[in-house]
Amino acid sequence: MKLSGLSRETGVSTTTLKHWIRVGILPPGRLRNRTTAVYDDRHAHRVRLIIVLRDLYDASTKAIRGLTELIDTDGVTTIEVMNACQALALGVPEDIASDPAYDEYRERTHELMRRRDWRGYPGAAERGMAFALAQASEVGLDYDVDELMAYADALEPLAGRNVAALGPEGSPDEVATRMLVAVNARAKQLVAVSSLAHAAASVRSAIENGSAPADIARPPAPRTR
Repeated sequence: MKLSGLSRETGVSTTTLKHWIRVGILPPGRLRNRTTAVYDDRHAHRVRLIIVLRDLYDASTKAIRGLTELIDTDGVTTIEVMNACQALALGVPEDIASDPAYDEYRERTHELMRRRDWRGYPGAAERGMAFALAQASEVGLDYDVDELMAYADALEPLAGRNVAALGPEGSPDEVATRMLVAVNARAKQLVAVSSLAHAAASVRSAIENGSAPADIARPPAPRTR
């Protein structure tokens, strides 16, 4: 298909597609003659990946280029691509891995991984965990490994099902797109569940101290058919 066809298929203007080719995040089309280039599914997959990076993650052109150059590297593995997607999604600085200020939080992360026989060192998720622990500690939420194990007990079975649902099928761009969309949706879901639990705990505390009636804030009865 021509560039106009790629535009119709992906919903991205030809002007934007030309810009993405110019800055090196979308491969140029294959020249059919001196004035016409043609595009295929590979280009459509890349455009959809760029849209996700731009719209869900507000990724810079530099960050997008970093991921797409990795994807286009000969011999790159799916695990390497997925690790790079996690790094981009988490937004954790690379120097977390060696910054001594994070030593305590790295050790908690590594102890959690050792106890559960979780692999992924070194990796973006491992760095992200240490970074998150440090941020939580700064606001008075200093989780120890036993508390992290309780979270892991709940999340590990879900993680297995999530990975299975993603599947390895498709081009590297398609795999990366599915993973980035899933990470974004999963993060929102976990935040929502946590918020609901905290709201319930606040209401329960108010009931127990007598500042709210016992029948407050119950969900509606199940719908009848």
